[in-house]
Amino acid sequence: MADVAESGADGTVDGTSGDDDLSLGRKAAGGFVWALVGFALMQVGSFATYTIATKVLGADGIGVVGIALTLVFWIDILLGVGMGASLIFEQEKGQTERVAVAFTVNMMVAVVLSVAIFFGAGAIDDFLGAGNPNLFRVVAALVLVKGLGQVPDAMLKRDLDFKRRAKADFTRSLGRFVISVSLLKAGVGPIAMVIGVLSAEIAATVVTWALVRFKPTLRFDLKIAGQMLRFGSAMFAAQLVGMLWLQGDYLVLSRHFNSKSRQFGEYYTAFRLPELVLGSVYNLFSNVAFPAYAAAREAGPEALRNASLKSLRLLCMFGFAAGVGMSLIARDFITVVYPEVLGAIPIMQLLCVAGGFVGVGYASGDLFNAMGKPRLGLYFSLIFVPILMGGFLLVVDRGVIAIAAVHVAVIIPYSAFRIQVANRLLGTTWKDSLIALRPAAALVIGIGAFAWPVRLTLDAGWGSLFAVFFAGLVGGFAGLAIGDRATLVELGEGGQKVLARFR
Repeated sequence: MADVAESGADGTVDGTSGDDDLSLGRKAAGGFVWALVGFALMQVGSFATYTIATKVLGADGIGVVGIALTLVFWIDILLGVGMGASLIFEQEKGQTERVAVAFTVNMMVAVVLSVAIFFGAGAIDDFLGAGNPNLFRVVAALVLVKGLGQVPDAMLKRDLDFKRRAKADFTRSLGRFVISVSLLKAGVGPIAMVIGVLSAEIAATVVTWALVRFKPTLRFDLKIAGQMLRFGSAMFAAQLVGMLWLQGDYLVLSRHFNSKSRQFGEYYTAFRLPELVLGSVYNLFSNVAFPAYAAAREAGPEALRNASLKSLRLLCMFGFAAGVGMSLIARDFITVVYPEVLGAIPIMQLLCVAGGFVGVGYASGDLFNAMGKPRLGLYFSLIFVPILMGGFLLVVDRGVIAIAAVHVAVIIPYSAFRIQVANRLLGTTWKDSLIALRPAAALVIGIGAFAWPVRLTLDAGWGSLFAVFFAGLVGGFAGLAIGDRATLVELGEGGQKVLARFR
């Protein structure tokens, strides 16, 4: 284990990282900004589509949509088989032979999955209780399209070229919104959402191919495929088991309550804002972090330690503050945006708190992969996913609020365990990690002190929502000013630099 290094107040390890470290930091920061733009385009469009769908389909219909889109989420993991991750880890440039092999393997998997889903649509529908096998036949076509886009998209991520990738995200977001809403207004029903996703994915894949000037080449080399799969398969397995962490509650609830039930619709709706704000930002961070960590690994151990502690600090500042803030506005948000499903309020409050802690896992997950230790993620999942799923099964008879509470009960010790393992691998200490977490704690205390009293005194509605939001914003600044002034100054300077780039 490396010698323990002291860290400064900003969460970085003492010592100089050199010009390469600074250049990498700027490139990663630029990648994150453009990934954030892509996220905004994608998720705001998705959120708008879902809001309209809720009003058209109601709580029962939106539960069916949730089941279909959950399956799409699983497909994204199954299609990857780790080939794209291997391309990012290896840090090659251009469209090499290994790119062609990765594309070939991905398409083989896509064809097999597509055929299986198409002919098994009836059985899948019976198992999930959606009541429309055609939903899953459309999903089968979506699998093929996603298979075509996996490797070109990985090439953009590998090169930290998120500025161009945002163009594909814009195409995907706009296409999904226009087509889905048009079909919903025409009375097509829940399948409209899946058709919208398929159409948008076709357009986005065309744009992605054009951006990287991708030349599809089918080439299979057993030796190259084996090398790539040895690394990628560990990440794939970790993601696959980890999907039970992200989606296991849906599986348990859909079997217990039926996807058309009001309880399932309430639970799925409670996830909309946390998923929009927390889930999407975490995922886009992961898109940037893996190639950035891989590049930092090449720069040396000090650069990797600095990158890890800074990621922990920034992700937890965002996650903890956003999680507590959204929990405080949950009552008002559900009341004004989704009045048809008021039962989602206590569920959303719990899920937002749990979502804040998820940032700890995202700060270290891609770090382990970039260090060539992807099996660690699999080991974490094999330990904690059974605990989480066991909790769901134990309390499901008590209802959806109890399911949400299980998330909170499990995520806190899980987060502490992740930090401990990262410290041992990097040679950092709990002191370093707690210093990195200090600004997040200051934000949470400030937000709670200012926003909670406002939330208690006002009735639910738009007025309360905005009052709580702005009180939390003021409280967050006050918390940083008192508890971590250096971070507040750093954020101000960073904001000025971002604004200067757009002048």
